[in-house]
Amino acid sequence: MTKVNRERGFSLIEATFAAFLTVGLMGVVFLLLNRNQQVFVTESSVTDMNENMRTAVDLLTRDVQSAGMGLPRTPGSFAAIFFVDGVDGAPDSLLMVNGDPFAPVADVQETSNSNATLDCIPPPELPVGAGTGTYKDNKLVDHLLYKAYGADPKFYVCYDDTRLRVMSLTADGAIVNTADGARLRLLHTVANDTSPAGTFNSSVDTAEPNYTIAKITPLQSLTAYRVNRNTGELERTEDLQNWYTVARGVIDFQVEYRVVTGVDGAGNNIEAIVSVPGDRRDIRSVSITITNETPDLEPMAKGYRRTVQKFEITPRNFNLLNNTNLSAG
Repeated sequence: MTKVNRERGFSLIEATFAAFLTVGLMGVVFLLLNRNQQVFVTESSVTDMNENMRTAVDLLTRDVQSAGMGLPRTPGSFAAIFFVDGVDGAPDSLLMVNGDPFAPVADVQETSNSNATLDCIPPPELPVGAGTGTYKDNKLVDHLLYKAYGADPKFYVCYDDTRLRVMSLTADGAIVNTADGARLRLLHTVANDTSPAGTFNSSVDTAEPNYTIAKITPLQSLTAYRVNRNTGELERTEDLQNWYTVARGVIDFQVEYRVVTGVDGAGNNIEAIVSVPGDRRDIRSVSITITNETPDLEPMAKGYRRTVQKFEITPRNFNLLNNTNLSAG
């Protein structure tokens, strides 16, 4: 009896069709995976960009609002904003000077020895008859006051209405008797004093202050911002020496200033937005424009994005000179 073989295989056409179908399905799967990967990379980069922008805005808002902290004048506070206007559209730079808000401020009355000796009215925080003392910060920690730099490596800022110098004391403060009464005598080396504006390459108010109407107080910080165009990073410093990155992907940083340009017939201030203020004391607010990009993607990449953030900050906590009502708008 003959056995009939009923088994059948795939024909060449069927096998070819199946192979094409498998390849097609795999292609669709890989295409979807690739698109999902692109979406993931794009969203991650955009999130990173937004976080960098938010960090920059938060830090700048805090620092500009507190400009002039611890540097009181009458009326208002020292105009503590210095600036560098970028040439030919280059990014701008911004500097805020702050004194220690918890330290006493001494009024300079007389100078001698080519301004190397400053005779000041002793602040009430000093013990009677003593040229040195201490003051407490917000955590009730004691800090030395008017000690020589060798004993207490602290810098002081001496300033008038527009200009300032950063100095270190070469000897402990001492109380001396003069014809006008007891004076706090502070010694420093004029040649070693620095101009923060000059160090920052700002061209405004770099001359020495008028010491006979100046005040002196411990320096808190020299907070500045600049863009490193080589790395595409916004950098910050508190001493004009050590810079560190606070935001990546920053490709432009432009600063403008709202200033008073005159008074109308009703006695109201006329204001305008300018790139370079004629006088820092006329600044009412600071307008900042930051251009940010996805930091890890090239401009030709599919997921590349760019955003521009513009915001205006008023130094409302410590008012600038000639501007004693900033908080009220």
